[in-house]
Amino acid sequence: MNNIMVGQDSCLVPLVPRLVLKFFIDFDGTITTQDVGDALFIKFGGEQCRDIVQEYYDEKISAVECFHKETTACGVVTIAELNDFLDAQTIDESFVGFVQYCKANGFELYILSDGMDYYIHRILNRYGVGDVPVYANILTLQSTDTPLNPLSRGDSSDKKLSRVRLVPSFPYTDEVCTRCASCKRNHMLNLSSDETIIAYIGEGYSDRCPVKFADVIFAKDELLKYCRREEIPHAEYSTFSDIIKYVDKMIHKNGRTKLRLKKRRLAELARREVFAGG
Repeated sequence: MNNIMVGQDSCLVPLVPRLVLKFFIDFDGTITTQDVGDALFIKFGGEQCRDIVQEYYDEKISAVECFHKETTACGVVTIAELNDFLDAQTIDESFVGFVQYCKANGFELYILSDGMDYYIHRILNRYGVGDVPVYANILTLQSTDTPLNPLSRGDSSDKKLSRVRLVPSFPYTDEVCTRCASCKRNHMLNLSSDETIIAYIGEGYSDRCPVKFADVIFAKDELLKYCRREEIPHAEYSTFSDIIKYVDKMIHKNGRTKLRLKKRRLAELARREVFAGG
């Protein structure tokens, strides 16, 4: 693993800003190199899962309904095959250095995902960053004696294999919005205060909502296109190394340490509107 080692000048200088910078980070496709959730459901649920997701994009079903349909399509799998699949997933390895950078500078960071906690925790633990707080949907592996899904490569006659169904649950839904099963906006606002500069890092569809409430936005892929189209101020990035460089420039200048990032006016107004209405 090629961890980024941040130098003493940028890591160990204590920051005492009036405002506090917090990072809120998407998982699938942002920390990982592909959308693990999509890949998992297609592997175990087959091509019908693509049609289910399209129903969701077409706003025919909610995010919760989408996940229920996808997990049902997966049927019964073995824990071994599921974990083997997850253990083959990779991340942007500069994320490990980014976590170190945030800890050294006293920046809080949180992972906000509309994916499933089971695979998120397994992948993070494998890379040694399992202590980063995660807010996501819950995936329970429910034991069963039912025959395996035909797409599974396990031997149905082998009773030693632990067979499970994938059972999702959703503790973080929003009462009004059904586009995400785990409301990133609510997590972000609940974990922030008036003194917080909210930085959001993402790349996809489920990141569109939270960026409207963020002061600093790091975007790539589909989120980058969305921000450009909606004229939302943002910084383009490819890896977490880019974000480290960007933030470092904002807090270290001419040998002085100062947080130069500012609140975004429209984001502040959007946050106030949520609290005023709720």
